Amino acid sequence: MSLRALLCFLALAATGAASAEDGRPAKARDMILSLYPENCNADLATDFEGLEDVAHAVSWQEKDWDGAPIEREGTLFEINCYLAAYNIVVAYVFAPNEEVMEAMLPVSFAVPAFTLDYADDDIDQTKLAAPPSVTGFSAETLLVNPSFDPETNTITSFAKWRGLGDAYSSGEWALEDGRFVLKHFVIDPIYEANVEDPSEELIETNFVLYDAAGN
Repeated sequence: MSLRALLCFLALAATGAASAEDGRPAKARDMILSLYPENCNADLATDFEGLEDVAHAVSWQEKDWDGAPIEREGTLFEINCYLAAYNIVVAYVFAPNEEVMEAMLPVSFAVPAFTLDYADDDIDQTKLAAPPSVTGFSAETLLVNPSFDPETNTITSFAKWRGLGDAYSSGEWALEDGRFVLKHFVIDPIYEANVEDPSEELIETNFVLYDAAGN
């Protein structure tokens, strides 16, 4: 990130506690544009109908210092960044409504890093030399084809590795204590559409790289 972009981001974050009526949706978009000036299209919503930014009202429960439950509220801004051939890339900005909490900030999402090797004799990319191996985790602020479920406060992504969508990666993050926490991440590295009559087993093959219930 350039120094100019960083300074713009800090200035926007400092003023981010304003109410929605004071222009928080515009501030959220400006924040993302300042962070990703080369990756986010400022005219996307104007050029493509249905790609307007969205503001989601969210609420969650935390515990006070004495263990008493506290109801929190905030706003999740969904900022459409750019269109690829078969994917849309989106950033999220989270703004707690209470002044005592930190100002609006971009949401970071934990994502597994992994190695992937296809078999030497595999020309169709349908056979792996070994199962994918998780090497660690990184933080991403841009998600591909995400959707937000207000009933569960969950964001789910679905990144197609090509237009057919036979190979993909998908993550799930849930809002907990004011943060989006990784719950599940799966990849399907098998390009079964490359073979004429793929088996059901090949079509259904995928690898869970992280699951909060089992890790």
